[in-house]
Amino acid sequence: MLDDLLPTLAAPDTDEALTLLETLVQWLLSSGVRIVIILLVATLATVVASWLLRRFFRTMSESSTKLTSMAGAMVKRDPRLQKAAQARREQRTETLSNVARNLTRAVIWMVAIVMILSEVGVNIAPVIASLGVIGLAAGIGAQTIIKDFVAGVVILFEDIVAVGDVVDLEYATGTVEGINLRVTQVRALDGVLWTVRNGEIIRIGNMSRGYSNAMVVLDIDSGADNAKVTEVLERTATAFASDPEWESTVIGTPDVSGILSVDGAGFQRRIIIQVAPGTQWDAEQELRRRIQTAFQDAGIGFALPRIADITKA
Repeated sequence: MLDDLLPTLAAPDTDEALTLLETLVQWLLSSGVRIVIILLVATLATVVASWLLRRFFRTMSESSTKLTSMAGAMVKRDPRLQKAAQARREQRTETLSNVARNLTRAVIWMVAIVMILSEVGVNIAPVIASLGVIGLAAGIGAQTIIKDFVAGVVILFEDIVAVGDVVDLEYATGTVEGINLRVTQVRALDGVLWTVRNGEIIRIGNMSRGYSNAMVVLDIDSGADNAKVTEVLERTATAFASDPEWESTVIGTPDVSGILSVDGAGFQRRIIIQVAPGTQWDAEQELRRRIQTAFQDAGIGFALPRIADITKA
């Protein structure tokens, strides 16, 4: 019985198979070729766009480096600061280049997919409309994320913060350990890693950019001779700035202030020295140590704590 049915079933199946094969061949020669061309063009466009964007950002970074080097030579900027600035520029350029290339790649392949769907026979009008509705809904629901991304692009493009900088983000203060388009991570002095959304950053205090000030404020006994105090402070600050161990850290000349305030316990003086960014705390500690030794040798005493300060403590 099966042998009787086979010829009957074979005839229509063969005709249908031939018809399907002819249709497939025709489709391959028309839409199939166009799909292959679309894929090839999308791939080529991705490669070319990535190369152009990478070259654009690299050229921008090199131009900025040349301008900074010329400006640094004119004003005799510290080479260490220029080197640190160059490292920040390279990091910022690489991040922006990656973001631009990823966005360009996504746009190219989205267009390619829509064109391929059209060649397959899918009505792309409802698809585009659906994508528009989905995109609108996603945009409304993801306003916070979009805000974070835009703020991240601005922070990176304007080189406001870089990894390794000591910053005050209002919500957290510490060393920047990571920064991307959405969040900035800061390691506080107590070891806590704070993650702050870029869109929530209103103000940024960067203590590692350009230079820092090592500042030491001294409460000196009221019975001390102010002229002698001035001589000791100037001698100590000058010796510190010229010390071979610290001269690579010190950028400016010491500034010894006059009397800042006077009360019954004593008077106040201050020393400020420009140092390399991020080194101000070590410099302040060394200055205090040297001043304490110099005051002991000169017989100058420090003022007792104020009553108000004791009450607050």
